Amino acid sequence: MRRDSGGMKTVLCFLLGALAVRGADAKADFAELARAIEVKELNTLIFAKSSDANLAKIRAFLKAHPKAAERERALYLRAYMKWSLHRYADAAPDYAALLKEFPKTKFLRIALIREAAAHLFSGRADLALPRLRAIERDYFDRPEMFAREMAYALSLVGKQKEALAFMDRVEFQMKLAGKGRLLPRITSHFDKIRMVGKPLKNFKVKDHRTGREISPATLKGKVVLIDFWATWCGPCVADLPLVKATHQKFSKAGFEVFAVSLDEDEAKFKKAIKARGMNYLHHFDGKKWKNELAALYDVHSIPASFLVDRKGIVRAVNVRGSALMHVTEALMGEAR
Repeated sequence: MRRDSGGMKTVLCFLLGALAVRGADAKADFAELARAIEVKELNTLIFAKSSDANLAKIRAFLKAHPKAAERERALYLRAYMKWSLHRYADAAPDYAALLKEFPKTKFLRIALIREAAAHLFSGRADLALPRLRAIERDYFDRPEMFAREMAYALSLVGKQKEALAFMDRVEFQMKLAGKGRLLPRITSHFDKIRMVGKPLKNFKVKDHRTGREISPATLKGKVVLIDFWATWCGPCVADLPLVKATHQKFSKAGFEVFAVSLDEDEAKFKKAIKARGMNYLHHFDGKKWKNELAALYDVHSIPASFLVDRKGIVRAVNVRGSALMHVTEALMGEAR
């Protein structure tokens, strides 16, 4: 029988191509990529220097190696960088892509949570909730993994009663399982979510710029974002453009931002609000975590925020990213 030399050559080329994609070249290329973007790995955690230039390097690697095993880490790093850059709407589908291509990835748990949280922070609590319910089914004995995100999602989609019941159940379950030491950080979020549907706690302070009184009474009639922040808080500063954009879009229709600074350095605080054009209400007392409003609202981590309707009722808490624009727009659309 005559050999088909053309066919053999085709098969040989295919095999050599597959080896090139899957073998040493991809491994060497990833090692070079890891050095370039400053990758650090610790068990199932992996970090890198996040930037647009480094994202471009990752995209180039993924394009060059469509079948390589090293794609698992590259795909994770792509999603991680977008998350770190607070591009939550873009991070969610990237985490989904990792989970689809590597369903048993070593980054499984963090990718599942980050995908859901990215939807949450980009104003899509409706997409986050089903993913969180799936996580709850698979990790029912580990509520510390997903409890905060689940409670926020339930509250944001209007299921406040279910959120309250869920939070009570998680606290009981964790105490019963001897996980009480993990509860403080979780309950600090739960306690704020429990404020949804309740009136603002009473206070009376002065606007730092004008000296005018600020209180729940003076704010009533407007939709208000009470935003706890500081110049030294990276995530707070990253959210400022969205806070400003929301204020600019809705301020003439009755939206107000009341920023509560946990800075100690007054000169640095003043310089920041002037340079960034933060032309809204401010409170500063230089006491950092002992700030009188931080103490009143039990704020122990920032960013932290409360969205309040025109009647002075808290309607959402810790709304971040582009979710702020969506939730504010919904509140602005309600009848006076």
